[in-house]
Amino acid sequence: MDRTKPIKMAISCGLTALAAALALLARKPWSALAALAMAVSSVGDGLLAGWPACFRSVKEKLVKGGVVFFFAHCLYILSLFLASRQRADGLPARLGLAASGFAALTVLLIGLSYFRSPKRPPRAFFAACAAYLLAVGMHAALAVCAYASFGGAFILQMIGALLFFLSDAVLLTGKMDPSLGKKFNFLIWPTYVPAQLCLMLGFFLC
Repeated sequence: MDRTKPIKMAISCGLTALAAALALLARKPWSALAALAMAVSSVGDGLLAGWPACFRSVKEKLVKGGVVFFFAHCLYILSLFLASRQRADGLPARLGLAASGFAALTVLLIGLSYFRSPKRPPRAFFAACAAYLLAVGMHAALAVCAYASFGGAFILQMIGALLFFLSDAVLLTGKMDPSLGKKFNFLIWPTYVPAQLCLMLGFFLC
C-alpha cells in the first residue's frame, strides 16, 4: 500500500482551497476557471489514488484519471485564452509554431517510450496517452506564446504549463516503458505541485 497517497490527496485538496481563495480575491473569470480546473485536478488525483471505491472496478487508473485531467487542461486553456484576450483581440502570435513544436516533442517522447518498452501496451492506450499529452502540450504552447507576447505575470503561466508538461510526460512515458518509470517517477509530484501553484498564482496576478 502506498502510504504517500493520503499526503498527496491532502496537498491536492489544499491546492484546491488555495485556488478558490485566490479566485474569490481576484474576482476575474479566468481565475475562477483556474480554480475550477484545480478542483477537477483534485478529482483526478483521487481517481489515480484509487478513490472513490466505486471506480475501482476500472482496472486502469490512468485512463479514468486521464479523462478528468484532460477536462482540467481544457479549463486551463480556456482560462489562459480569456486572460490573453484582455491584452489583445486574438490568440498570441506564433501559436501555430509553438504548438507544432510541442506536438513533435509529444510524438517523439511517447513514440520512443512505446517502442522501447519490452512489453508494448495496447495501441488504444498508446493513442490515448499521445492525445492527452498533445492537449497538455497545446496548453504549454499557448502559455509560452502568451508570455512572449505580453510578459508580466504570464511568466508564471509559462513555468506552470511547462512543469505540467514535464510531469505528465514523465508519468506517461513511465507507463509505456517501466524502466523509464523506475528512473524518473520521483519527478512527478515535485513538478506537479509547483506547476499548479504557478498556474493559480499566474491567473490571480493577470
